[in-house]
Amino acid sequence: MKDLTSKPSTSSCRVRPFEPSDRAPLLGLYEQVFGRERSVDWFRWKFEDNPYTDHVPIVVAERGGDIVGCRAFFAQELRIDGTERIAFQPCDTMVHPDHRNEGLFSRMNEYALERYAGADGPPACCFNFPNENSKPGNLKHGWREIGTVPVYYRPQDPIGSVRALTDGEDGRDESGGFDRTRDEEWVVTDEFGPGVDRDLHGGSEPSEDAETSVADALADVVTSSQQAGDRLVTDADGEFDVVRFETPPPDVLESIYRRSIPPGIHTNRTAEFYRWRCSNPAHTYAAYVAVRDGETPVAALICSDVDEHLRIVETLPREIEAEATAIDRLLAAVLADRSDNHYVTAFGETLPSPIQYRFYPDTRFPLSTLIRPSARTLLARDFGGARAIEETAVDDWTLSRLDLDTS
Repeated sequence: MKDLTSKPSTSSCRVRPFEPSDRAPLLGLYEQVFGRERSVDWFRWKFEDNPYTDHVPIVVAERGGDIVGCRAFFAQELRIDGTERIAFQPCDTMVHPDHRNEGLFSRMNEYALERYAGADGPPACCFNFPNENSKPGNLKHGWREIGTVPVYYRPQDPIGSVRALTDGEDGRDESGGFDRTRDEEWVVTDEFGPGVDRDLHGGSEPSEDAETSVADALADVVTSSQQAGDRLVTDADGEFDVVRFETPPPDVLESIYRRSIPPGIHTNRTAEFYRWRCSNPAHTYAAYVAVRDGETPVAALICSDVDEHLRIVETLPREIEAEATAIDRLLAAVLADRSDNHYVTAFGETLPSPIQYRFYPDTRFPLSTLIRPSARTLLARDFGGARAIEETAVDDWTLSRLDLDTS
């Protein structure tokens, strides 16, 4: 990392590295921009206690002694072609409402790139899923579009799902609103918070008739096949016992991960990773583990509740084909335990058989009628390294929701 000193700009705003005294002002700016409060413990967990960096990778914009902008990075260890390399995921990009449209995003980005590009040591690359507001700025500064990753939804309660996805207060969830991250958004667009598009037929508010028709369609999906499909697996004579953990067991999870490490680019799964990542004060995680012959853990599933929305954030082993049957059994157990949730989401290829359990991508009917698709576009930028990340395809990556749970 380059040792850059604070640089005064040609304007009255100065862009500089984070200092310890910036923590409280940044938390205040976060609440103002994103409409939700974050604790000191959360900040420490995310940036100061992060095991993959020796400093707080944040750039701030300061004007008149006040913090008016922030470009932050979330450090993690990627496994790329069998080699562990530190990567940064941009997150929590913020600009105070009174200081927008002044080019602060570009200036903070340029400062961060100068700070890290070509430096000895980490990071090797950046990767992120920017929303439409920040995507152009990333592309302008050298990020390359890799591809899109879908989000799957399973409506448990059709009427409740429709209300949650249109008018429900739980729309502003901890994952950024129905699996849309806030990581690089700073404009609050509506009651759902940044980055949430709830357009129906070209951007208008959903009508009562539209909500009713979509709810009817979702109800048909649930009543015709969903519950019957669950029972086929739940009632099957299987070879696994399912053990539930209120707190995910790091050592067990690492042992399952190492049974079948996927070749795709992904966050390196170690006990240290799980211990730290699942201690996020803003989330509560539970784990379900499939045990064969009463003693050998062979598969695991991690989930997280957000209001009345259940997220499947991780399945193991990540090379899913290795224990697809065991993961199916775990999913059936989770769905049976959490049947009171309005809906369930799963990111990308987290599940081996999403359609079997009536998880539907929001790119197709009926969900495409209700909300604008939230399939994320993966962007990446190299800082140097053995492999050109910018030249990869989306199929070269194996990501779960836990890779993205930065908020």
